[in-house]
Amino acid sequence: METRKAWMALAVMAFLHGRGASGEPQRHTFTSGDHIITMDVRFSDPYVGKRLAFYDDTDPLKEICLVGNGDTGACPKRFVGTVATVMFTVKRARGKLRRKTSIREYVTVTAQSPDLPPRPPFDKTQVLTNGAINDLQAFGYDESDISEGEREAERQKSKERLWRLCRQELYLNSETVPFATINWRYTLDAIEIVRVQGRQNRGGEFK
Repeated sequence: METRKAWMALAVMAFLHGRGASGEPQRHTFTSGDHIITMDVRFSDPYVGKRLAFYDDTDPLKEICLVGNGDTGACPKRFVGTVATVMFTVKRARGKLRRKTSIREYVTVTAQSPDLPPRPPFDKTQVLTNGAINDLQAFGYDESDISEGEREAERQKSKERLWRLCRQELYLNSETVPFATINWRYTLDAIEIVRVQGRQNRGGEFK
């Protein structure tokens, strides 16, 4: 946390969705045993001084605010940055999913600009609902405490200087080998997938 900017750099797996992510998803498909995992990624347009909030899939009117590394708190009133929504869908090639099928994510920072505060590894497991779960990616800051006359200059300076690279390992249930490893690149203008590694499908390919 800097003196005047409340930083956000979160990867939160939860039953949530954000507003603003649209367009055709970027799709990747993986396998784990007889499970087929589909990952659909949607990227939002950059936020430029807009309020950032997410909503509970089970209660669309329930607003949920996330700050920092995914902690709960007041919604950022003037968020500057980007958001991506990732939906994971899990099916079995034969039979039904077992009860409490879960996905665990382990996220580490591999490199970042020196202006960013350090971020410890993020480790969380969530149980799927109806075979699906969402993963929220957000990177940016709340400019509410910056005077209006200084905001534009701060935006331009931050766009030029701020970036982060993260490695996300994804595990199904209690497995110790990830079914996918995703390398992400974050800037204030875009969230991008740099590299995807996953277990091969039976045909010898993965997407």
